[in-house]
Amino acid sequence: MNDDTREFLTAVLDALNIPSPATYGDHEAFQRLLEDRALDAVVALSGVLGEPAGADWGLGWHTAYLREQLAKKPPTTYRHYDATGGAV
Repeated sequence: MNDDTREFLTAVLDALNIPSPATYGDHEAFQRLLEDRALDAVVALSGVLGEPAGADWGLGWHTAYLREQLAKKPPTTYRHYDATGGAV
């Protein structure tokens, strides 16, 4: 696998792999955010696969686009546990 492909797939994983909610009350905000980020990943994947036709701007462009969209939607809209086990 080349570096560009690995970087793109890492961005897709980052879109979908957000921290689980800390409490049941945080689940709704978590779900909304995950849906938004999943849609961004679908748009990027569709672009890489050339849909709509003629929209192939290259893997690097789609990776940058996805990263830009994810930066607008960080997992800060709900409480979750960080890597050390503390609530965020």
